Amino acid sequence: MSTPANRPASRYGTSESASPIGQPKGIASKVVAIGGVILMVAIIIAVGRYIINREDQAVSITMASHERVDDSTMRLWVDVTRDDTTVPSYCIVTAIDYSMAEVGRRELLIPTGGNAVQRIQVDIPSRDLPVSGGVYGCSTTIPSHMLFSE
Repeated sequence: MSTPANRPASRYGTSESASPIGQPKGIASKVVAIGGVILMVAIIIAVGRYIINREDQAVSITMASHERVDDSTMRLWVDVTRDDTTVPSYCIVTAIDYSMAEVGRRELLIPTGGNAVQRIQVDIPSRDLPVSGGVYGCSTTIPSHMLFSE
């Protein structure tokens, strides 16, 4: 077994002034630890709010079926589910090609009234050969270009 060499105290300090391993001196490490805990709590809260808001959709859409009418038109049948039928809403549906690229899009305005679940047929013009369709999403906030002018 070897013995520790005599080290100059002016350079390395004495064994009494050294802190034990795992117990750093000063408040810097405490500040970092508290900051890490605060950051983790903030991330957990943000993820929780995102999940809650994501599940709270007033309007949803699912694709029921599709059919290619011709080389530049895709016909989709979609089911739109609304919580409140007194609020107008709109949905976006797409036509896609073999490479899964979007080749056509249609905005579908759903006026007030009707059933909570509606099956709607929509034709989507496309700029290339469509092979399938898809749903992009829905909202109750109608864009200004879709509002009726009186």
